[in-house]
Amino acid sequence: MLREQVVRAFVVCGLVGGAVPAYGQATGAGGTRIALISVQDTITRTQEGQKRTQALRAKYKPREDDVKAKQAGIASLREQLNRGQNTMSDEAKRKLLREIQTKERQLQRAAEDAEGEFQQEFRQFQQEIFGKVRQVIRQYMNDKGYSLILDISNPQTPVVDASNELLITSDIIELYDQKNPAASASAAPAPATPAAAATP
Repeated sequence: MLREQVVRAFVVCGLVGGAVPAYGQATGAGGTRIALISVQDTITRTQEGQKRTQALRAKYKPREDDVKAKQAGIASLREQLNRGQNTMSDEAKRKLLREIQTKERQLQRAAEDAEGEFQQEFRQFQQEIFGKVRQVIRQYMNDKGYSLILDISNPQTPVVDASNELLITSDIIELYDQKNPAASASAAPAPATPAAAATP
């Protein structure tokens, strides 16, 4: 049962559409055939989605490593400040504290910038994949005669509980990968680029 996933879900009817295999079919009022899908899982679990996510993480890996190095540097300065509490002059301690605070502000700004850039790129490619996922679902819906799909990854649908047999996520992922082999194969990781300091 999908007790946690389907606390709420968004009704996707017509625009998204979908289908369930024969063993998982459900019939609602008036003979409406219903299925469930996690659109978010579908996007991220396709071959293209996985490879593009890996490529994006590889792109931002230098920034993640750099931020860790800067965090270690700040920790070292703080340790130096703590050790010198009884031996350093007040002026030296103030200077070291200002340096720490400056580095922390710079690190925070860089991290926020990188996070924003990462999320923007992540959302962009997810939207691109969703456009193709929707076409696959619509075709499958038409082929199988289903008319109502509930997206259990959207927190807005009033679905309280449902059987796992109604899920079509894996079926749509398989169909998507079959229909988009070129996109899946070409989504190789992008070369890592040097960057300032931040982690997404």
